[in-house]
Amino acid sequence: MFTRYKAPVKTNVQVKSVQPRNNQPIKYKRKPNNPKTYLVTWYDMITFLQKRPWAASANFSVCDYNNCKISRNKRLVSKSDVVLFQGRFLPTTLRFKRPNGQIWVFVDVEPPTIIERLSQKKTRYGVEKFKHEFNWTMTYDKKLADIHLPYGELRKHKKYVDKNYTDIALNKTKGGLIVVSHCPVDSKRLDYIKELQETIDVTVLGACGTEWDCGRRMFHDDCFSILNGEYAYYLAFENSLCHQYYTEKLYENFKYDTLFVTRGGLPHEATSFFPKGTVIDHDAFLSPQDLGEKLKGIMDNKKEYARRLAIKSQYYSIDFRESYQRALCDLCYRLNHQDQFYKTIPDILQVLSKKHSCRDGKDLT
Repeated sequence: MFTRYKAPVKTNVQVKSVQPRNNQPIKYKRKPNNPKTYLVTWYDMITFLQKRPWAASANFSVCDYNNCKISRNKRLVSKSDVVLFQGRFLPTTLRFKRPNGQIWVFVDVEPPTIIERLSQKKTRYGVEKFKHEFNWTMTYDKKLADIHLPYGELRKHKKYVDKNYTDIALNKTKGGLIVVSHCPVDSKRLDYIKELQETIDVTVLGACGTEWDCGRRMFHDDCFSILNGEYAYYLAFENSLCHQYYTEKLYENFKYDTLFVTRGGLPHEATSFFPKGTVIDHDAFLSPQDLGEKLKGIMDNKKEYARRLAIKSQYYSIDFRESYQRALCDLCYRLNHQDQFYKTIPDILQVLSKKHSCRDGKDLT
């Protein structure tokens, strides 16, 4: 049986909450020094972060509020002020007694469709035992997150990025490319691709298509530099169609000289979520065939392709380390102002329900 969270006692300190502007990192004004150091411990670091050690090494030293310490030593959880749990793989039993006032954070960057499916395997995962236990969420969906942890973020370069966009366009002789390792998924992306291939060539690499020995799963390295070559489009098609669910498929490959086609999020979300002209949203088209005709037309018109690539190239994506770093700084700020932020989440699955934030992948339009 878990020990219930007891909220810290309110104080008379009055601090105004600082809101981010234009999705830039939050800048907090330094308040009088808090002599306490808060210990934050990962019970189980999320897999996506484990596979990116340069990001996992981030800490609180660069934060305005830096009186926090991060640890992955599970032996320290009973002495920690905060415990971070990987939402997909919650333990069925805990080998420590939760001290009063300890804050538990549900952390994951997977969509509700996957979280719900795993939670149904009650013999292996302990989601049911965590009702009324979590205090905060850390996830990619800004609407659902107490602490925002997106896969990336597009920002505009300070200076114009000049390339020979016409030469690049002339070299684009192949249609679309997608690399996928999960085949039957909620978004039915392979079904969509099959219909898309009726009007434009699409190469599928990985477990769901032609074998590809290059690279590692869940990790986008220099293997993807092939996007600087003949492929006109990279299809950033997600495994689930959920609110703000755009992953490393887009962000970690955005630097390459190709145009991106998105299939993710809620209907028509990509058009408003990303800077104008940076992606081609599949929702803007009535069918896969309609999208394919448009992509083929752009590819054949080298002047138009060069124009679109020039617009897209003025933006870049931040690395996941910066996203994680920002989340850590937000966490430490909250720990210094718990009187503003304390709460208990009755049912984490209700908060992350796919019913409220996902759409059905069966609709191919």
